[in-house]
Amino acid sequence: MNTQKNWSFLVTNLVPDEDTKFTYEEFSKWMTDSPTEAMVYLDGIFQSLTLKRMYMLSKKTRRPALSERYFDRHVIKFGWQKLKVELNASMKELKWAHRYIELSDLYTKRNLLKTETMEAFEKLIALSEVFLQESDEAIDSTGQDHIVDTFDVSPSTVTEFPNFVQVTDKEQQQLSSDEPLTENSMIAKHEDEAVHQDLEVKESLVESIDHQTQITGTEETSILLERLRMLQSSSKESVVNADSFGDFREYMHIDRPIQNSLLETLEAVNKESAPQLILLSGSVGDGKSHLLAYVKEKYPHLVTNVRIHNDSTESFDPSKNSIETLDSVMSSFYNQDSDAKHLLIAINLGVLHNFYNFAESENLYESLRNFIDASDIFGNGENIVYSSNSTHLLNIAGFQTYSVGEEGAQSVFFSNILEKVISDSNDNTFYVAYREDIENGHRSIVHDNYDFLSNPSVRDSVANVIIQTMVKEKLIISTRAFYNFIFDILVPSDLNFDRERPHAALPNLIFGHPDRSNILNALHRIDPISFRIPYFDELITKYVLAQNPQEIAKNELKEIGDVYSFIHHSTESESTINTLGSFLVRSYSLLNPQEVDQSYVDFLQYLKAYYLGDGENIESLFELVRNVIYLWRGSPRENYLFIDSTNNEYRVAYPFQAEEIVDQRLFESAEIKDSAFYRFNPFIRIGFEVSGKEILFDLDYKLYNLLVKIRKGYRPNRNDLRDAVQFIDFYDELIRYTDKSKSILLVSTHDGSMVELSKPKFSKSKFEIRKVKQ
Repeated sequence: MNTQKNWSFLVTNLVPDEDTKFTYEEFSKWMTDSPTEAMVYLDGIFQSLTLKRMYMLSKKTRRPALSERYFDRHVIKFGWQKLKVELNASMKELKWAHRYIELSDLYTKRNLLKTETMEAFEKLIALSEVFLQESDEAIDSTGQDHIVDTFDVSPSTVTEFPNFVQVTDKEQQQLSSDEPLTENSMIAKHEDEAVHQDLEVKESLVESIDHQTQITGTEETSILLERLRMLQSSSKESVVNADSFGDFREYMHIDRPIQNSLLETLEAVNKESAPQLILLSGSVGDGKSHLLAYVKEKYPHLVTNVRIHNDSTESFDPSKNSIETLDSVMSSFYNQDSDAKHLLIAINLGVLHNFYNFAESENLYESLRNFIDASDIFGNGENIVYSSNSTHLLNIAGFQTYSVGEEGAQSVFFSNILEKVISDSNDNTFYVAYREDIENGHRSIVHDNYDFLSNPSVRDSVANVIIQTMVKEKLIISTRAFYNFIFDILVPSDLNFDRERPHAALPNLIFGHPDRSNILNALHRIDPISFRIPYFDELITKYVLAQNPQEIAKNELKEIGDVYSFIHHSTESESTINTLGSFLVRSYSLLNPQEVDQSYVDFLQYLKAYYLGDGENIESLFELVRNVIYLWRGSPRENYLFIDSTNNEYRVAYPFQAEEIVDQRLFESAEIKDSAFYRFNPFIRIGFEVSGKEILFDLDYKLYNLLVKIRKGYRPNRNDLRDAVQFIDFYDELIRYTDKSKSILLVSTHDGSMVELSKPKFSKSKFEIRKVKQ
């Protein structure tokens, strides 16, 4: 089994966002560094592969395809059982799929271990191997490429969703048989109980989904819903391709500073007679493909004589990996074997780094390697645009989609996208569809959510909480992911569009569905109902005790309360009252944006001070770090730090003398000093100089928040220590390099008495021992 080849196939064919097509090497590193986030990424591929396999089996068995609703995340395990029963999927596929789903379900309860994500990855690769083998067999036997058919299936082949789960008598006998089950059997014996339970539970689920199908039958005529589907990751309209722009992306396009830099560079390049190389580099999700498509559409004259290579979309070749493909492109450019004189490469930083190492090991492209070294792109990389002779670098990485300034963190980019979605303009396909639906008498919870999002305060709050997830969780949110997020907060996942369901209202969709995406998972962790705020407590108390709780909701939400009809109706259901209570707090929070996390506010102020070079404010941050250093393992007296735990009869303390330092490459590196700036990383690199050794660590929000709590007396648990790995290493480095040659303390854990071991100035003795007053 060729794991890398299979992975390339999956990413090329099943990942719609061109900017998130990870190479095998990049994804392997992601699984190691962030196994939970990597698992969320795998889920999208797993679901798409499952659908493709279903259609392949449908053709192979000449049976009707199953409804795609069987393969929504919350019922996909049951969908795989139906693949086995109705379309003859193999036993090994069923076992692999069920194991994958078990591992995937874990991240809704806790963070995953690296080994768990890697096991899920192996199961996905195994499933893809079966898919590819049968695709090859189909080609060999017919001479036609059936895999192409599998990836272009007409929706008309999908059957109606059944009214019940039908299991034949023969299949039921196989389920209950004590005899060993073969590959062609319906299910392995050790899974009998689980399957029986699933069948019982899922029957009621199917009835529920059937009911939803009946509800949504009329809603499928909603023009707004169909237009909003363009925002989904799976939508053809929203897939960014460097070779096409399209009306939808043209309307949604938002100018960014890097765009002007690219245009200026292309204009300069076209004036040169010598071949020019442009590297458009950045991280995954920076929007490189979109930018290329925009330039080709709006400024075609600038790329007439420029060959464009996108490493994220043109690296798939059964016989070559991405580095080998890039080598061919570079070789062709330097040998001028191409019709175009100049070359523009859109490349992820990880791929560029791997290519640099490859070129160095093969002693190739010396001038390019010298250029990369001079640009310092793998160091601080502070140059957004860098040119030298015939090579030009435009580096998007580190240029955030939000800015930091006097008003904290704001995102013109995300705010403008939200504005384009709800703008009451005839150019806005979403608004036109909304208006036509209303005129035709179609109104659902989706239309109510669209109305709610039209409120400026709500849009500001949505953009703000998105920024919070990027700062607090260090999420990288691409344009494509943000589009899909908008769909997720407007359209309920169960596709039940009943207007009387508070569960499906936007405030509950945005904070109450952590299993739907990694963005919503992060937002769930900053859910307003999880913060103990006196006003919210009073609001809930009034709401629960009121004879007419709907009046409380209407009074608090003012005119916006008219958007949702369920607010005006009384209810006696306890679960509905709880859902309404959550809705009330979340709605109030979105309508009245105010920052309740003081640590977040303070961290942003320190972030701004650091990149602007405001040493006075950074001084108070060093005070916090010093305080926590003395609290981390304790200190027997001023300027001494314990190096061990309290488990021993005596503890050892080393002297601590250090000078505050910052990373001079980052400190005061903001590109704009008198307004909000975009060029920064969401962390602060600070530290101390000890005995001539500079020791730095990256202080992000999570670590900063932990240090603040420790200063207030909090004792970190194991999960906290996992987030504080950098600080632990930093502390250990301080101890390692502190000067221990002159004095150390031994402290009794019984009574706190201390003795000092010091090196005498004149005596020939190695140590001098004296008792120290407490």
